[in-house]
Amino acid sequence: MDIRKLIEAYHKAWTCGDFEAARSFLADDLEFRGTIESFSNADDFLAALKQFAKMTNQVTMLEQFYDHQSAALLYDCDTATPAGVIRTAEFFSVAGNRITAIRLIFDATELRKAMTT
Repeated sequence: MDIRKLIEAYHKAWTCGDFEAARSFLADDLEFRGTIESFSNADDFLAALKQFAKMTNQVTMLEQFYDHQSAALLYDCDTATPAGVIRTAEFFSVAGNRITAIRLIFDATELRKAMTT
């Protein structure tokens, strides 16, 4: 599968709540490193993603960049949290038609406050 199609299909799946489809694009040994959490397998990451999706009202894509083995997305997550809209950068590594690594970067200041109350 073309990397752009793979990443777009994964992004569409999780933002539409189709987590079974989203899981199908992830390598079992996915390495996820985010601002708040890190995971070393797809199933643990997906459980956290489901929780985040419950707080998300809408995702607005701003920019997309692709090459042969990686991709970068920049998007806004409109959340039902005190954080409001969270500008997010997500970087992907791909091998064997699966996402093998995700690096997620955003300002987590307000989300951390909400998590402690």
